[in-house]
Amino acid sequence: MYLPQLICYFNGEFIKESEIRFTSLDHILRGFGVFDVARSFNHVPFFWKEHIDRLYNSLSYCHLDPGMTAEEMYEIHLEVFKRNEKDLDPWDDFALIPLISGGRREYYMGPSTSPSILINCAHLSPRYPLEAKRYREGIHLVVVNQRQYPPQALSSQVKHCSRLNLYLADYEAKMVDPQAWALLLDCRGFIAEGIGSNVLWVKDGALFLPTPDNILPGVTQSVILKLAKELGIEIVRGNYTVYDLYTADEIFCAGTTPGISPVSKFNKRVMPKPVFGPITKRLFSAYCELVGVDLIKRVQHTISYAKAGVK
Repeated sequence: MYLPQLICYFNGEFIKESEIRFTSLDHILRGFGVFDVARSFNHVPFFWKEHIDRLYNSLSYCHLDPGMTAEEMYEIHLEVFKRNEKDLDPWDDFALIPLISGGRREYYMGPSTSPSILINCAHLSPRYPLEAKRYREGIHLVVVNQRQYPPQALSSQVKHCSRLNLYLADYEAKMVDPQAWALLLDCRGFIAEGIGSNVLWVKDGALFLPTPDNILPGVTQSVILKLAKELGIEIVRGNYTVYDLYTADEIFCAGTTPGISPVSKFNKRVMPKPVFGPITKRLFSAYCELVGVDLIKRVQHTISYAKAGVK
């Protein structure tokens, strides 16, 4: 599939993605920066303000000032989208990814005065074949030894660029199963989150999830919790262990791009319910209705179009 080069915003200019240049002294090379990921549905922005609000909370925690308001950041997101929309097929959508680093690093450690700002765009359609498989077969969730950063060291509520623990967790899970998703626990052994998703589960008709202490406040997770309330599904938060997942009726992961990814296996054990259990299916249907896209049909049709060479 040919995808043309996209236009990005970088330090005040709109340029081609191949022209992005971080200097060797930029703080991003040491993991000092924050980012986020938003997306469109049917070429319409969804939940962008919520993602930008979370981005600004992360910036505040890291003492980074991007030199613009959240409203101005939103407008730049829209401009990046508009400049690339002509290259977007009807069945495709974009992810918008803002990244703000500490900027050029001097030879001493101190507060950043000139952060680097990148807002880039990415086609979602290359992910569709894998997402179709996950919707069809479910995912294999594996508990890893790598732990979530404890809040005493680094807040999990910040979407920062220091992701080494997550990369190691992903590597560890894929040693068990090349298709597995990693689940991290906190340092006390309580369930935390996946490497790019929140983990929720169902037991006796109620929806369970960890307390906010050790997880990123997922935008998609927040949407799902609102939908659960509207559907009359009981929501329970607390500190839970692996035992609670072994005895769950349904498990799913919530993330920006797929929305809901059902778990069909947990630590090599097949889940008792179908790939989309009854509660997971209700929430997924409500989510698709909210964003105006049947996500399963979208990824399946996209693959069919691609094979037929249809634009």
